[in-house]
Formats: sequence, C-alpha cells, structure tokens
Amino acid sequence: MGLPNGLHHIAIATKNVKAQIEFFTQACGMELTALYWMHGVEKTFHAFLRMGDAYVAFVQGPEMDELDGEIGVSHASWTAGPVAPGVMQHLAFNVDNDEALYALRDRLRSHDVWVWGPIDHGLCRSMYFTGPEGLMLEFATSDVPIDGEVWIDPEVQEMAGINEEELKKYKSPPAFVSKGGEVQNPSIDPTELPMDLPPGLDLYEMSDDEVFEKLSENTPPVLPK
Repeated sequence: MGLPNGLHHIAIATKNVKAQIEFFTQACGMELTALYWMHGVEKTFHAFLRMGDAYVAFVQGPEMDELDGEIGVSHASWTAGPVAPGVMQHLAFNVDNDEALYALRDRLRSHDVWVWGPIDHGLCRSMYFTGPEGLMLEFATSDVPIDGEVWIDPEVQEMAGINEEELKKYKSPPAFVSKGGEVQNPSIDPTELPMDLPPGLDLYEMSDDEVFEKLSENTPPVLPK
C-alpha cells in the first residue's frame, strides 16, 4: 500500500506538439488520448499519448517558443551523452520481446527514422533513435527482472559512496505505515523555494484542502454523449 506501481506519464516540453503527435503515433504506434488546455496554466496545452498502461505527455506554451535547447546542457548529443543534472538524458520505452523490438525497428525505419541496434546489455536488449526536437529515445526488452545480486558493481558502489549498510537499505526499503494523509508539509525557507511558481499562485500559503478545492479541474473538454 502506498507504493508506486508503474509509470503514469512523463511530461516533455515542446515547441511543436503536432510534430510530436505525428512522430509518436505514426512512427512509434502510440495513441493520442488527450489534447486539452493545461489546467491552471495560461495559453498552455497538453497532449497525452498512450503506451499500454502509461503515457507520454507533451506540453506546449508561449514561453517555450522563446527557449532554445543547447546540446550538452538541455539535450544530450546522443543517448549516453552528458546533460545538466536534473534534465532528462534519454527516454526508454519497454516492449514485450525481441519480435516486438524488430517490428518497431521496421516501423521506425519505414518512417525514415534512423535506428541503431538492438544491442544486448545483459539486463535488457535495446535500440536507439532520435525523436523531434532532439529527444534521445530507446526501445528495450527484458526476459526476466533485473537481478541486484549480479548487476550492482562493487566498484561503482564504492565510487558512489554507498556503504554496505546503505546498500542493504536501498535494496530493501523499509516499510512505511500511512498516517492517512495527515502528515503536513515541511517548513519552507523563502530564500530556497522548491518551485518557482507563476505570479498569483501562492501554493505555499494554501492548505492541502485549499489546493484540492481551488486547483482541481476534472471536467473533460468534450462531455460524453
């Protein structure tokens, strides 16, 4: 109870949501399931593309038109290239098996997308390609869950500063008993705010109930017939 159980969606900024929708539906075979004004954000809209039980979401707004990506800072130059900390390096999508991997490679190449791979990493087999606006992308498949007894390198563990007690804790996180949602937010240092919110949206002064009541928008843009 109270544990993440999969990917719901990953949100990616874009200057051209149509190009992203075209690529991910036609070249990658995902389904467009939502396209609507982003709740609480002026002149900004969302597109949701389904892949099984999870989604890739693209966000387009007027301020994004003024921002340019920079290779090695906001965008990796290839799927293992460096980028600034906190920025997505590449996005990997799971497929069921090798047959699906090769079928997707055929589909991508039939849409003039250059693909390299697959290659065998041991814990998965992967192929790589580039999407619109420099997105570094991967399709991967695994036969069995990753074995932590085999795939945790002691040398890398040491370089990361992780001792044996910490490793044990990381491999088996302690159970947590829910307080029913009653735990309050920590106090905030006004000189180090966790989010740079837009003017007029003072979430730091609002209670959880006020956030839910004032910011929830659950009516779809097109009502069911």
